[in-house]
Amino acid sequence: MHFTVERKRLVKMIEAVQKKMPGQKRREKTLHLFACSARAFVSANGVTAGKEALVFEDGGCDLKLDLFLSILKTYADKPNITIQADERSLRLFTTTIPISNYSKTVVPPAEFVVGHVTDVGLGRINRNRPGNPSMQ
Repeated sequence: MHFTVERKRLVKMIEAVQKKMPGQKRREKTLHLFACSARAFVSANGVTAGKEALVFEDGGCDLKLDLFLSILKTYADKPNITIQADERSLRLFTTTIPISNYSKTVVPPAEFVVGHVTDVGLGRINRNRPGNPSMQ
């Protein structure tokens, strides 16, 4: 697994999935982190969150949620974070974290359409502009 994602957004995603769901006896301590389909995903407590990412190699792993979140917060000065993982560990900047259940084969939790950014709409007339003949 190898991907780059916005650090601040990754922190917010983890904070969202770390909460205990109603009816759950206790909160899960393990986070499932995976990257595929041009996105990075986190999953815990029956909740999955995802964000567009620059994915170089698909993969996924399980790691300690609280440990990973606290380490991510120490890199507050970094706007983006590149994460690499293999069967043994996960690496980000100079930090190495132990992982479990590593897999190179992962699938996204839903279907996503990955499109191209274009500037087609930039030259169009603003139809809500006062005085526009099409508004009268």
